[in-house]
Amino acid sequence: MIRVQVEFWLWLGKELGADFQSPSEMRSSTEIEVKEGITVQELFDHLAARYSVIGQKVYNRENRKFYPNLSVILSSKDERIQPHNGENSLLQDGDKIKVLPIYVGG
Repeated sequence: MIRVQVEFWLWLGKELGADFQSPSEMRSSTEIEVKEGITVQELFDHLAARYSVIGQKVYNRENRKFYPNLSVILSSKDERIQPHNGENSLLQDGDKIKVLPIYVGG
């Protein structure tokens, strides 16, 4: 088993419950233990099954994709893996995943 940190920069704190720490209304995080060889996509499929709000706002289990208004950033050994490559990346012990909303400004 390995441990990874998952952090949401979305307004999900109250909906995720006690499994997640919410140092602010916009940020929620947890450290989770998963089996070795799991990908980011497989982890979020598991999380969406366990937490309905993740399935509704972060990861669509039917399409096996993240919702398009989000950026998913994986850091492995303090090295950032580009968001478009991250979904199929195998997780390693100590990896950190951040889910951020994409803002458009002008």
